Amino acid sequence: MNASLLSGQDQQLYALIDQLSQLTSHTVGRSLNNTIIVPDSRVSGQHARLTACTPSTFLLEDLNSKNGTFVDGVRITRKFVDRTNTIQLADTTLSIDDLLAQVRETAPVSVAPPSAPIVSHQPESVGSSKQVPLDFSSDFAALESVYRQYPQLKRACRQREKMIRTGSVILSSVVGISAVVASGGTALSLLQVMSSAGLSVLVPTLCSTFLSTDEKLELIDKEYRDRYRCPNAACRDPFGTREWDMLAQQKTCRRCQAIWVH
Repeated sequence: MNASLLSGQDQQLYALIDQLSQLTSHTVGRSLNNTIIVPDSRVSGQHARLTACTPSTFLLEDLNSKNGTFVDGVRITRKFVDRTNTIQLADTTLSIDDLLAQVRETAPVSVAPPSAPIVSHQPESVGSSKQVPLDFSSDFAALESVYRQYPQLKRACRQREKMIRTGSVILSSVVGISAVVASGGTALSLLQVMSSAGLSVLVPTLCSTFLSTDEKLELIDKEYRDRYRCPNAACRDPFGTREWDMLAQQKTCRRCQAIWVH
């Protein structure tokens, strides 16, 4: 796209998207020149690579290791992982947090903190009919952007330039984003804003050339499934393809009785 046709704010936003699309990767292995060192004689010198795709999802790649890289007991060559997965390098079993802890010991980590499940701060009901049910109305309202952005991102992810344009539209619509850009906000501050704004946190990764189109579509689907659920952490009933507007008319979760809309 011709930069001369963009406003100053748009140019700043495009520059931040481009900066964020340079994904942070760490090599994992026995050799001391790795970002993450695993002192196991059966682990190869450079055994695997871990790349942060979102604050909570990483791409794990095996680098032709002799004894293999496994996720939940299955040998892999390249697979998305998160904090629910068990990773095994040869005979060493680790979690994502174990690996990132090794990075923090040697260098600052540029990966944003994991996105916590959306949880209301109201006290939980323990079954008394006199207690007010949990109020998740604000958390449920935030899921509208997840539902709206999902098809936009899927349509745009096949072309990098189209994704950048779509990402600019999505990010510009996020509350507070203009203030971040206008103030010369850093990539980290933008990422923090994006992390709580639907699926917008995916935009930099989807603008990168690191992932294949199929992997980008898989990532969109994964983040959508993880986020588009009942916001009650004790329920987390998946909404699947149900329209947000129809759920809003329903007003409460039929499974846990959490309040979505007053």
